[in-house]
Amino acid sequence: MSLLLVPLHGLGSRQDLPLPLPLAVAGAAVVLLLSFGVLALAWRESRWAGVPSGRVLPALSRWVDAPWARIVPAVLGLFAFCWVGMALWLGQDRVTNPVFGFTYVWMWVGLVPLSLLIGSVWRRLNPLRTLLALAHILGLPAEGLRPLSGTGWRRLGSYPASLGLVAFTWLELVQPDNNTLPVLRWWWLAWVVVVLAGGVLFGGRWVAAADPFEAYAVLVSRASPWQRVDGRVALVNPLRHLATSHSPTGTWAVVAALLGGTAFDGFTGTSWWVRTVQASDVPRVLWGTAGQLTMVALVAVTFALGVRGLGRLREQKGDGSFPVHLDLLAASVIPIVIGYAAAHYLSLLVLEGQRTLMNLSDPLGLGWNVFGTAELGINQLWLDTPQITAVIQLLAIVGGHVLGVLVAHELSVRVLPAERRIRGQVPMLLVMIGYTCGGLLLLFSP
Repeated sequence: MSLLLVPLHGLGSRQDLPLPLPLAVAGAAVVLLLSFGVLALAWRESRWAGVPSGRVLPALSRWVDAPWARIVPAVLGLFAFCWVGMALWLGQDRVTNPVFGFTYVWMWVGLVPLSLLIGSVWRRLNPLRTLLALAHILGLPAEGLRPLSGTGWRRLGSYPASLGLVAFTWLELVQPDNNTLPVLRWWWLAWVVVVLAGGVLFGGRWVAAADPFEAYAVLVSRASPWQRVDGRVALVNPLRHLATSHSPTGTWAVVAALLGGTAFDGFTGTSWWVRTVQASDVPRVLWGTAGQLTMVALVAVTFALGVRGLGRLREQKGDGSFPVHLDLLAASVIPIVIGYAAAHYLSLLVLEGQRTLMNLSDPLGLGWNVFGTAELGINQLWLDTPQITAVIQLLAIVGGHVLGVLVAHELSVRVLPAERRIRGQVPMLLVMIGYTCGGLLLLFSP
């Protein structure tokens, strides 16, 4: 993404690793194998089956459920939407325009720590939800003009949002001139029209199904320490939260879009990709489109092959049954998605996030200092030490995969018969080892 002054993958490189790259990759694979071995011996029965549990906090629940706790975030989100929209339509077409950092850094990368630490707060901040709520107050039916049935919503799931995530990643990594206002205006307009028009037709549930930012935020929030238990806010084990929260239809597609997009981002930084694209007569946009779709498909196919180890399992739910396959195990990939995001984009968030805060005080480039942030400096924190950055990246990827193996083991033990509880998990373990090794190679290879 040509807009940003900091490489998307952070400031580390292969030379900054505390040990040679081949040894780091081999060590990561061994860590996953050892983790699986320990789990196979010590975790023979499901520990988190059934309803979620944790330390219920009644006072916090009353505070979170108070009307003002819903209104204030909605107002803030709508104000930010209008403020940045002013910069989008009336601001100068320069990299100092805050709409670029707001879109590519705050709304995309910033959603990860926000949702991980606070939970599904984006549902309240989402300005498009607020606009639909205002339309409902003015008389629009809450279920929409052409409501879908319960079966229709279950089949729709998160598939529209997964397509939106692929589209946004294409904008970020492939779209020519993605750091210009004319291009970004069309994409913002498409996002608003698709989500709001669908909400008018099908009701508020369309936002959860189609908004890529909300789908991403809700996915990450499943790894937060906050979960509803009997309708009240509780402090919970984040891994138990992952294993007990519901995976709507299409969760596997959301995961594949996110993980495949991040993998493609890393792949475009390799010397092989740069040399190949530069030496080819094929337009770069075609190379980029093919590369991104290939990476998403590769993640989806390998994940599906790993899930096949569970066999033809079925789980009862209500008055029917449904296959337990891709969406169930998708929860185990969420820590990997978070780890990849931290490894690739943490330095981007720290540095460009601060620059965006500075630029927000002057959205039109007229010398304003509305919020008093225009004259702030950029704090590099640990980023002036590449070795520290490289270690953080390494730990983020390996740690995400170790937690993913743990969640996958819990989910597999829950549904596999006793005689297949180890053998049935081997394909998924191999897939996760492949993701780990591939992620490290893409991140640290020259």
